[in-house]
Amino acid sequence: MGYPNVQIHNSTNYVASGTVHLATMFCSNDDYYVTPGTTWTGPGRGVCLVTKIDALVRTPGGDIWASAYESSGTSYSQYAVIQTGPTSFEVTRRVTGTEDSPPADYVEPTKNQK
Repeated sequence: MGYPNVQIHNSTNYVASGTVHLATMFCSNDDYYVTPGTTWTGPGRGVCLVTKIDALVRTPGGDIWASAYESSGTSYSQYAVIQTGPTSFEVTRRVTGTEDSPPADYVEPTKNQK
């Protein structure tokens, strides 16, 4: 059993490419290329954690490096390349809100169990 495949959605109007950096020397980094409005899905990564995702955005005015997503190591798999200003971009984790929700069968401990 492993972590879900990394997905990177390109919400910009430009082509983006980069590398998904995975923790430890036993994990191979994955290069990606994603066109505007589409999502790249990486190969299986087993139990390898994501430490960095960088992106080079190809605009008519020239190539621009996006601010990279960086972590000490995460199992999260949903990311996006977004435009944050006229000539600035960022790789960010996509959040739906369900990641931090307790399981459906969760029961709050009683005072005596705390």
